[in-house]
Amino acid sequence: MKVLGICFFLLSLISCSVFQTRTIYDYYNPDFKCVDKVGIRDSDDWETYQKLYLEAVLLYTNENEKLKKANIVFVGNSLIAAIPPDLIQADFPGSVNRGIAGDMTELLLNRLDSTVLNLKPSTIILEIGGNDIRDGKCLDYIEGIHRLLIQKIRTSLPNTKVLILGIPPVLSRNVNSISPIVNAWLLRIANENQNVQFLDIWPEFRQKGIPFIREELAFSIGEKKDPIHINRDAYIIWLRKIKSLVK
Repeated sequence: MKVLGICFFLLSLISCSVFQTRTIYDYYNPDFKCVDKVGIRDSDDWETYQKLYLEAVLLYTNENEKLKKANIVFVGNSLIAAIPPDLIQADFPGSVNRGIAGDMTELLLNRLDSTVLNLKPSTIILEIGGNDIRDGKCLDYIEGIHRLLIQKIRTSLPNTKVLILGIPPVLSRNVNSISPIVNAWLLRIANENQNVQFLDIWPEFRQKGIPFIREELAFSIGEKKDPIHINRDAYIIWLRKIKSLVK
């Protein structure tokens, strides 16, 4: 399938994750119980998503077989998949985007070889974990898989540089109450590993005085704002910060 076809398919997958009514779990609710298994809690949603996900992985795998090599690979969930292609190519010419909407840490771990590592990139830009929070995964479970992701990259490509992107502030209180905890261990993981850096975008995105993204940076259609996605202006800011760290 041509790149244009891949982009169309992935944009369709991204659109499925925008304005979803799926529950964003509250870790601070007394009745909350975290989960530590692959997938999402709703079995019907999970079955449907798996089919789309595997199609996206296959598209990327086939494209990688043609490309053979890419200097920079962006990888992660919808926050990566939805980066405007023109912005990526302007700042990082020749790079490829291997983001999949709805992706979670354990799913990414399973596809890392076929969609990222086989391109032997010199730099990997990684953002993952927001959907794990959204579905109420246990924090030690999320951290453990983050560590496995970095370990796998470091073992397979020891000279490859990794830039871990922290989960940004969004308009969901439930996500914002947990993402700084995740970002704290992401920073620790970066500090513990050679050739790994961490970028926290909270200072640039956050509203003054409160832990939410600036409303003008949130993705919206008409008057309706999405609780977990960001817009083009936000990506311009984010990519500018990324470029300052990726030489």
